[in-house]
Amino acid sequence: MALLVTGCSGTDNTSIELSGLNYTNAWITMFAVDDYGGHGISPNGGGGAFVCCITIPRKWHAGMKVTVRWTGDERLPDSWKERVVEIPKYTKEDIGAFAVHFYPDDSVKVLVTSKTTRYPGYPYPRPK
Repeated sequence: MALLVTGCSGTDNTSIELSGLNYTNAWITMFAVDDYGGHGISPNGGGGAFVCCITIPRKWHAGMKVTVRWTGDERLPDSWKERVVEIPKYTKEDIGAFAVHFYPDDSVKVLVTSKTTRYPGYPYPRPK
């Protein structure tokens, strides 16, 4: 069972922007992380648009997971895909945005980061 990012009490949380990066050749017309809705992302696009906000614990702890849902056509109930994704370790210096990375094999990775994909050593670079 996924541990919701909102699972801690009020003052232990912080709100950050939500952003998606689409590393596929298909449109993502809508995505959501738990109950937080994201924006549409063009094929091989994203990273520049942000939606306010998603709430996360200020301090990372082992076992934190979110449920990511996405679709290319939100009008079709059977078109939604879903993955439960572990949130990698982050520090207070990393808290900036919650980035969701969508890959061609339908895998998803998430990251709490203050860096952009152009930062040297960004952990989830665009596939070549």
